[in-house]
Amino acid sequence: MAQKVAVIGAGPGGLYAAKTAAALGMRVTVFEKKRIGEQIFCAEGFVDILKLLTPPAAGVCFPVKEVVLSALDTFLVDCSRLHLWMLDRQTWQQSLAQEAAAAGCELREQHPVSVAGLKRLSAQFDWVIDASGVNPVAEKAFGLPPVRKAVTAQYTLEGDFSRLAGRLKVAVDHRVCGYGWIFPKGPLLANVGIGWFGRRPPKRRLKEELDAYLEREGLASYKVVKKAGGPIPILPRKPLVVGNTLLIGDAAGFGSPLHGGGIDTACISGILAAQAIAAGEPKEYVKNVGKLILPRLRLEAKVLKLWEQSDIKTLNNYVRSAFPRNGGELPAWRRILAPEALILRAVLGGQLRADWESGIKLGDLPLVPRTVLRKLLEEALNEDY
Repeated sequence: MAQKVAVIGAGPGGLYAAKTAAALGMRVTVFEKKRIGEQIFCAEGFVDILKLLTPPAAGVCFPVKEVVLSALDTFLVDCSRLHLWMLDRQTWQQSLAQEAAAAGCELREQHPVSVAGLKRLSAQFDWVIDASGVNPVAEKAFGLPPVRKAVTAQYTLEGDFSRLAGRLKVAVDHRVCGYGWIFPKGPLLANVGIGWFGRRPPKRRLKEELDAYLEREGLASYKVVKKAGGPIPILPRKPLVVGNTLLIGDAAGFGSPLHGGGIDTACISGILAAQAIAAGEPKEYVKNVGKLILPRLRLEAKVLKLWEQSDIKTLNNYVRSAFPRNGGELPAWRRILAPEALILRAVLGGQLRADWESGIKLGDLPLVPRTVLRKLLEEALNEDY
């Protein structure tokens, strides 16, 4: 008899887990507290750093070819090698839900799961995958410790964003460990927000800082059509498996400590969780996450720590060592800056690639990178200057 799997949450991670589990012969029920595609709070940029996922089949506003990165100087980051798309996430998630339904999953919308509900599901189903987000139901149900979180605030604005056609803009805030962003969804609509990822300013309110950012960017007169934002987990959880419940995506704390993105890690962890329970080996989920997801997050945390300890001039020098300024030539690497600069260039420039080997599989592709990021550091330290 096929194993029964409950998935809590119909975000990208939950839907990837659901359709993978169904393809592996399991009976899957997805529980979503709202309607699928509602309550999208993120900036809607989808970056697949390790290039392990197929491009979105629906909802792509445009592939991002360049990021405008501002510190003291302005840098143009070539993203042509990076799997980075600007999305309409509602459209994309609804298409993922259609794929899951076509694979045989039962989708129950407007069906929130409480702490008591999770305990019932744990008894009724062979496995539960908690993809319920930043404050997962499993945290309260099992008394799990909270994880470190970044804080964000965002407006969706109507106005003229044609100057950023095909590009995203990110501006480092020199007063805090954080940045502002302008992510256009088209020439007349953009998600504009700020996030604090490390040290935070005393006696400052996030919304006030967002309004000030709009003033600095000349956007204060634009119409606010939506307010969003919220916390982002930037420290992986322990444990990831409790009994027959596996945590994935934001519920597992898999947001990037460097930029806050987490769609790719949610999808990858959903696939890995489904594969592990299909094999009846939940410990394999933890093992494979440790090989595939955690090395990257640990290295990004290293850059965040450096960021917290640096003033804006030092940070600007790190970025200058990673990217050409205003489209100019890339300067020679400096030994003192090489490791962190190379990481920045690799993360934002699309140079993190898995070394494909037999072992873990995502779909039909065998993977498991041999500590890709450690290799990058070793190359940086051994490079000729």
